[in-house]
Amino acid sequence: MSLHPDILRFASALRKLETHLRTNDAPHWANDIARCAAWIEQSDYNGVERFLRLFGGMGSLNDLILHRNGQMLTIENDELRTLLTRSYEMADGFRRERL
Repeated sequence: MSLHPDILRFASALRKLETHLRTNDAPHWANDIARCAAWIEQSDYNGVERFLRLFGGMGSLNDLILHRNGQMLTIENDELRTLLTRSYEMADGFRRERL
């Protein structure tokens, strides 16, 4: 079964986010994103719901600031915000369609 192009774009965005998180020493978050992407790749809406829940409350994915050796990673954090925004907007669009 082939996935709808919008689903493929969302899965790809999540995989890019996962890679960015792994590259920048955030394996916990990368694993959470990988689980969401795997569900999405199986056409399981739980991936969308789980991803959106990662943004709720204190200490959420939205609060993540990447550091290395005690230094904030400015460029990497800018890229993280771009990837998060793009992925969140796609997930929110799917959620709205489902309502």
